[in-house]
Amino acid sequence: MLTDRLNKRMAEKSELETQLAIEENKKITLTEAQVLAFLDYVCEMPSDDVNKRRAIINIFVHSIYLYDDHFTLIVNASKKPLHIDNIPLEDIEAAFEGKNGTKEECSSMNTPVPP
Repeated sequence: MLTDRLNKRMAEKSELETQLAIEENKKITLTEAQVLAFLDYVCEMPSDDVNKRRAIINIFVHSIYLYDDHFTLIVNASKKPLHIDNIPLEDIEAAFEGKNGTKEECSSMNTPVPP
């Protein structure tokens, strides 16, 4: 009975090790040069290109939590995500409506910006 349990545990361990090896082989490792080449490629895309905007969001935005009166933005920064908490929606809406000052202070990305 003890031998059966031991054999069963050894078989489970072997199966888990096999699954772990399969998952580790799926892991993608990029070099610094590959990352820089991709970022250069994204920067060279036109600023009004939807794919560029999606790529930037996919790279830098980890998650967004939207509430009734504010939102929290979590961005990929360094090794640990950066939390920007309690961003009031009223301030964002006012900025896009031009109520916070001159139009030059807030960009709506209607025109291309030089690098």
